[in-house]
Amino acid sequence: MDFEQLRDGMRELARAGLAHGDLSPYNVLAQAERIVRIDLPQVVDIVGDPKGMDFLMRDCHNMATWFTNRGLEIDEQELFAPLLTMVF
Repeated sequence: MDFEQLRDGMRELARAGLAHGDLSPYNVLAQAERIVRIDLPQVVDIVGDPKGMDFLMRDCHNMATWFTNRGLEIDEQELFAPLLTMVF
């Protein structure tokens, strides 16, 4: 799985004011040299949902943990902060 593609996908959602809400390695498929995010029906409005930021942070935590466990040090806060700037 490619971190840059994943981060770009998270940015796309954040620009629309959305978070996946349940992003984990189980909801990201690798197809050749690209990734495909699945299970999008539960996307969350980051601002409109009272727990929107919590869901976005959970997405960041899940994916940062997965990449870190595989040798790519990803800080969940460094992934989270830029996404917030795209929302507001």
